Amino acid sequence: MYELAKAGDEFISLADVSAAQRVSQGYLEQIVIPLREHGLVQGKRGFGGGYRLARPAAEITVGEIVQVAEGPVAPVKCVHEDFSGCDCPDDCKAKHVWQKVGNAIEGVLNSITLQDLVEGTVHIETKGDIDHE
Repeated sequence: MYELAKAGDEFISLADVSAAQRVSQGYLEQIVIPLREHGLVQGKRGFGGGYRLARPAAEITVGEIVQVAEGPVAPVKCVHEDFSGCDCPDDCKAKHVWQKVGNAIEGVLNSITLQDLVEGTVHIETKGDIDHE
């Protein structure tokens, strides 16, 4: 998606994306299907074909891409909405912690757009100094 964002309105082949990102073309061929189905990319066949973003890079978040390509973001299975295999009671304290962690991850991913990545405007904020001793 980053390479497509850099290319703007031009179509770019998966072979070019594969070479630029050092990701197998086979993997890209698999994930481009749901990305296209969810309206994130457009495809064009033939000479000059390939893929491009279906919407402006400033309107597509990393969170949306991860959700489409990988599914819901959850640090542990039990906080995923569709998970029903946990035997812990409803008042499980650990689950509440993991839900908060998951919400924080989603918040960060949803706050970063492809345009932010292309422009290099993503900054990591730290909360206090970390002691590594």
